[in-house]
Amino acid sequence: MQTVGTVRAPVFRGYAPGILLATLAVLVGVTTVTVGPLAVLPVFGLLFLTLVLLRPEYGIALFLSTFLMTYPQTLQGSGALTINNVLGGVFLVLLTYKVYQEEDWWFLRSPELHLFLFIILMFYLSGQLNGPDPRLVSLLGVQEHGAENLRTFVTRVAFVLFFINFIRTPQHVRMIYVLALAFMVVSALTGIQGVLRGGGLYGYRATTQAGVIASAFNPNRLAMFAILAIAGLWYLMRALPIRLLQIGIIPTVVVLALSVVMSASRSGLLGLAVCIAMIVLDERLSIMALLNLMLAMALLVVLALQFVPERSLDRIVNLPGTTAGAQGEGSGSLERREYGWLVAFEMFRENPILGVGIGNWELARFLKDPAHITAAPHSSYILALVEGGILCLAAFLALFWRTWQNIRLAERHCMDPDFPLAGLGWIVKGMKTSLAVLAFFSLFADLWQLVILFWLVGLSIVIRRLVEQTLGDQPALAWQ
Repeated sequence: MQTVGTVRAPVFRGYAPGILLATLAVLVGVTTVTVGPLAVLPVFGLLFLTLVLLRPEYGIALFLSTFLMTYPQTLQGSGALTINNVLGGVFLVLLTYKVYQEEDWWFLRSPELHLFLFIILMFYLSGQLNGPDPRLVSLLGVQEHGAENLRTFVTRVAFVLFFINFIRTPQHVRMIYVLALAFMVVSALTGIQGVLRGGGLYGYRATTQAGVIASAFNPNRLAMFAILAIAGLWYLMRALPIRLLQIGIIPTVVVLALSVVMSASRSGLLGLAVCIAMIVLDERLSIMALLNLMLAMALLVVLALQFVPERSLDRIVNLPGTTAGAQGEGSGSLERREYGWLVAFEMFRENPILGVGIGNWELARFLKDPAHITAAPHSSYILALVEGGILCLAAFLALFWRTWQNIRLAERHCMDPDFPLAGLGWIVKGMKTSLAVLAFFSLFADLWQLVILFWLVGLSIVIRRLVEQTLGDQPALAWQ
């Protein structure tokens, strides 16, 4: 016969979460009324800290969100006490404990982290040895951003370090990939909304609105994020078993393509063509894939003619090398880019081994350019060459190649329906197309400081490690 105590204990445990939640609600309500709305911040801060300690993968998701959206000023913090610094400190403690418990330093052997550290070293040496003269900078009354940009780059490398240590399961990979896709979709949708309301850059080009800062109000970057989201959603659609769900994703893909057209970004249009070409080649020209693409393209043409401003349509088709590109809408942009690249190559010839230092492009160009223009080079390759030198650019290219190898290795196994990680196949396919688009888009935009590169590198490391661990459990698969 059970005692009274053995009956009551489970009942109490069942009601305990509700009691604690109700107590917390009362506490938040009372403090909000008596002290003010900001009084709840420490409560939510404590909850987030507890969540990160118990489920580090959610902390990584929060970390990623700080790079992709604008938090309210009260949550951003100030000085050294920012969200990223707090998360970095917490993850450093967690990583130390993890290494102590598992005694596994595998991440120190990661070629990708070695390449990142080499890039940091090259940027640091470039800034120290070839950076603008501080005395001249003070006379000009401007501020160089080398140290700030280097700290930003180091923060993103730290993000990769924590990412590959705490994103450890297929469920984690799916969560972090879908989260990034969601931010990209929202970024594109806010751009469309702005144009439809008569806003946007120059009143007709789609840019990211307040709340999502990943594209930094830049139409070219917004176009790139929309294209990356198209790649991910396309392969998700192909992986879904229910036909109705597949068809339901097509309108979202079309709307994302519409945001590319609304951005009036010629590099975006070319990037979209690269994305479609990668998908067609990957699908091996299957009838179903071609029908889906044709349906999506037909919807895009109808929506573009209906909603896209005429100036956007005129600009986006004025491609380099054409008469319209030389004389039509946006021709001045092409001329400025060409001139900027010529100035950049002159700067590279002066410092071929070490550049001028990360973040010093604008100031160095101002001093070099007779016109004293400070516009960006609009090419990640050229920017790395000028700011970090040829060895820095070589390290970036090696990083892209290593990431491509990681994805290809994972693809060979994850596309096998019998492989335990087959559920990640659509993500691997989306990553492969996204990396190709990023590499192409980087020819025409400054993108390597954004979190997208670090996100793709981190995902490739994690998925390759998962595949290798699975192969270790099933040696026979290693030769398939």
